Amino acid sequence: MESYLPLFDKIIEKQIEVLGRETAFDYATKAGLGLSLSGKVVTAAGNPHTILMRLMKAFTATDNLAALEACTPLINDFLKQQAEKEKELAEQSQ
Repeated sequence: MESYLPLFDKIIEKQIEVLGRETAFDYATKAGLGLSLSGKVVTAAGNPHTILMRLMKAFTATDNLAALEACTPLINDFLKQQAEKEKELAEQSQ
């Protein structure tokens, strides 16, 4: 879960810029995240993959292409980093 927290922070930050603070906070809360007043994730309830999917669904439910475009590079970078970590772990275990 901890590896997802920086991603969630970045997504919320971008969505605040695109959708506004109140809407971004509402969607994050519905996805299972607890936020500080500054918009940082302080709690996450549930499976991180599920939370991520809920965030994406909420932020794109209104057909807001800008919201999706703001998140896509962040998620791509995160997935690339995760794949690199998994590859390193696999190489170390050999």
